[in-house]
Formats: sequence, C-alpha cells, structure tokens
Amino acid sequence: MVASPTPTVIASPTPTAAPGGSASLVSGERAYEHVVALAEDISSRTAGSDAEADAADYIADQLASYGYQPVVEPFEAEYYVEQASLEVLSPEAIALEPRALRRTAQGETTGELVAAGIGRPEDFPPAGVATQVALLERGELTFSEKVANAAAAGATAVVVYNNEAGSFRGDLSAESAIPAVGISREDGQRLLGLLGQGPITVHLSVEASQRQATSRNVIARPPDGRCERLVGAHYDSVEAGPGANDNASGVAALLETARVLAASGDSEGVCLVAFGAEEIGLLGSQTFVANLSDDERAALQGMVNLDMVGVGDEWQLIGSPELAQEVDAEAAGVGLDPVVTELPSGLSSDHVKFIAAGIPAVLIYRFDDPRYHSAEDQAQFVEPQLLEQAGELALLALRLLDEPDAP
Repeated sequence: MVASPTPTVIASPTPTAAPGGSASLVSGERAYEHVVALAEDISSRTAGSDAEADAADYIADQLASYGYQPVVEPFEAEYYVEQASLEVLSPEAIALEPRALRRTAQGETTGELVAAGIGRPEDFPPAGVATQVALLERGELTFSEKVANAAAAGATAVVVYNNEAGSFRGDLSAESAIPAVGISREDGQRLLGLLGQGPITVHLSVEASQRQATSRNVIARPPDGRCERLVGAHYDSVEAGPGANDNASGVAALLETARVLAASGDSEGVCLVAFGAEEIGLLGSQTFVANLSDDERAALQGMVNLDMVGVGDEWQLIGSPELAQEVDAEAAGVGLDPVVTELPSGLSSDHVKFIAAGIPAVLIYRFDDPRYHSAEDQAQFVEPQLLEQAGELALLALRLLDEPDAP
C-alpha cells in the first residue's frame, strides 16, 4: 500500500530552549500528559476513524511546538474485520465473548466441544475429533500450528483460551482452514469445568468483511531530510478501549524523546514517525518502509520502536539481536536492566517491517498488561516513571546507532 493524497505540512514555531542534552531531561510527567490527551480526551483511535485523524493532528502539533516540521502523510488501508460469537447450547445456555483470530476462516458450526491440550498432534484423540470443536490452551505452539493440527484431526472450529488472566487478540500467519477464536483464561477454565461434568454442545460463528479506510503517518524529518536513525510508535488503538498503554504510552515516550532531542540540539539525522493502522496489520510502518527509496533505505542505520511501555514488571528488548544486545549492555548506565527476548506467539509490532527490509530495529516493550486490548486500558494505569525510562532507553539506542560501528 502506498501513501496517496498530498501531505499536509504543519507550521513549526521556534523550539523551546532547555539546558543540557542528556537523558536526564526526559520527564515522565510531561509524557503522561500526552497519554491523557490521547486516551482520555480523544479515546479509542481505530484505523481510519475521525479520532485517529484527531490524534495525528495532536501529534503533529506537539512535534511542531518543539521546532520540527512534521508532515501528515495519508495512505489507504485495506483490511479485514472479523466478528465472532460463541455460545454454549447445552447443558446450559451461556454466551461467551470470543475474539476472532486475525486471518481466521469464516464459517458457522455447531458441535460437541472437546479439550485437546495445547493442540499438538498427540493431544488429540487417536480417532480424531470429526465434527467437534477443539478447545485448546494458548502457548508453546503458534496459533497457526494449533489450528492446522485441529483441522487435520477433523475439528470444525477451534477455541483457544488464554494461558494467563484476561482475554487476548491473536494473529494467524495465514488464512486458516477452519474458524478460530480466542477467549479469556477465565472462560476457558469455565468450559473445562463444564466438560468435567459431561458433554458440551457449542455454536460458533465467524464473519469477516473487507474494509477500506484512510489512515495517516506523522513524520518529522531533520532539516536536511535525511533519516539516519528513526524512532517510531503507533498511535492507533483497538476499538475495544482507549488504548492508553497500547499505545498512547509509546507515542508519549516518542514525543518526550523528540522534545529532549530538540532542546539539546541532538536531533540531526533523527526521524520521528507515529504510525497509523498498526492494529489492523502494521499498515503504517509497511507503507513507510515501502515508500523509502534505495538511497533512503541505505542511509537508515536503525529503528527504535516504542510499544506498550507504560505498564508491566520488566523491560524487554526485541528485534535485531546485535542492536538489542548493545542496548541491553549499556542500559545499566541509565539505571535499567532490560531482558533481551522475543515477542509472545501471535503478536507483532512495527519494527518487524524494518527488519524485513534489512534495517536493524529494536522494540522497547513491556508486555505484562492484564488490560491489553480491553476497555480497561486506561490512562490511570499508566506509570509516568516508566514513560521516562522508555525515553531514556530510546535515547540510549539512538546514541548507539550513531556510533561508527553501529549494527
């Protein structure tokens, strides 16, 4: 997909002066104000919505106030919307709240529910599960592997329950052969309890429709236009909630990083990008990378992605191994001790589009959020101190990328 209409250029006032030029200038309280503006004042920012457009304007205005000349670049986003329902018909009527796995097949089925562990081939009965709906626990295997194994065993649909508290939204790597949905751990345990008492009949339905919307990337380039290092964060959210941690927190850290860079005079070679339409398939970052010329791609030394940085127990670094290891090794200098790891199965973020294009990238991330993709993802749960730390890690990564032997 490509950016289509003519970009809108936002006027830029004189930058606000500030002393120094180090990560100590990062303010978690300043960053938190952006979380409130995005998650409370604007609220849910689904791709292509008026609220997403309002958020783009807000981000551009903030960047302009720091002295940048941001550009809002629209692009057309084509995507599928999946809707699902799941009901227990017997021994008692229960309406559950499933979420369709992205790229699931459409369909409707009624059948007996059968539990099959985590969905390995050996977890299914030797005789198979023909005409039955498979109930599987999340974990170990990818969602696509689970669904493929269930289909091979004869299942007509798959229900995956979370392996930790709360619900989740998962992605399949390709369209599945049978419908597949996810439910919360609590609902999964409820179904397992009923199965312990006898057979269960369920009805599952998944519908998908193709939609098109205009989303936007907000891009601030240095005066010479040359992007050598890039900090990015997606600003859209899911429809279910206001997206405070996912990902107003990342945008807040990005804006505070931008402010510090401008105030300290360290913004040369740094581009700042707020991506639209991440939640429906990383479409903003996909469009940005696709629009890079060969020279622009060669000039870009690396990308720093900020996603879900305001909640949780542990800093995680994910992405290009060498860059992630370098940030990890130097993080003690800003009083932090992150862990180099990988994204949980079924999740992704904008840095992967850069890595796929041969550009080193690191995701700065805190996954442990029980309110993920829900109406409870509110500003009150975001911690300003974590926003400050995210900004410090982003500045650290930018400094490492600016070194002669950068990855």
